[in-house]
Amino acid sequence: MSSIELLREAVLKKAREDAERIVVAAQEEAKKIIEEARGRKRAIVELEKKKVISELNYEAKIAEAKMKARLIVNKARYDLINKVISKAVRFLEELKPEHRLLSLKNLLIESISAAENSLGKLSKLTVYVSERDFELAKEVVKEIATSSKLELELRTAGISGGVIVEDHEGRIRIDNSYDSRITVFLSRLSKDIIKEVGL
Repeated sequence: MSSIELLREAVLKKAREDAERIVVAAQEEAKKIIEEARGRKRAIVELEKKKVISELNYEAKIAEAKMKARLIVNKARYDLINKVISKAVRFLEELKPEHRLLSLKNLLIESISAAENSLGKLSKLTVYVSERDFELAKEVVKEIATSSKLELELRTAGISGGVIVEDHEGRIRIDNSYDSRITVFLSRLSKDIIKEVGL
């Protein structure tokens, strides 16, 4: 294996490890917040039960307690999601140039592959990157254009990182921006939290 391949593997391994650490930390934080929310929910429900046992409107009080508990859980979920967003954005903003370069390359290759799987062999694509990544992306686009015999036009877009790829006929748009990937991750995380808490 050449030194470039060894370096590439080391960088990929480090990026994967960093990403796995963030995901594991986020999952642990989610579990902790969910457990705390469950404890608060149980405490509120128990407190409300004791208050209304002697009252005539028992069912209404229980419903109110459940609603309050849901609000607490929803706030915990919202806080967790905001923490995950903050950590993910901070992690992506602090990526070293060599990791950003590798990320751009991998996302561009993945996007081109997805476009060609949908439309067949393509000859020309537009690649959008963040203004911050434009200079780094020039190198990647040149390398991939040469190896794939594709004409790749590089432009900037209002994204935090990653790539968006479009064919020139407007038939397909592959959004592999960091923003899009974070949104997909948060959607999954949100569904998992809802399932875990039972709302």
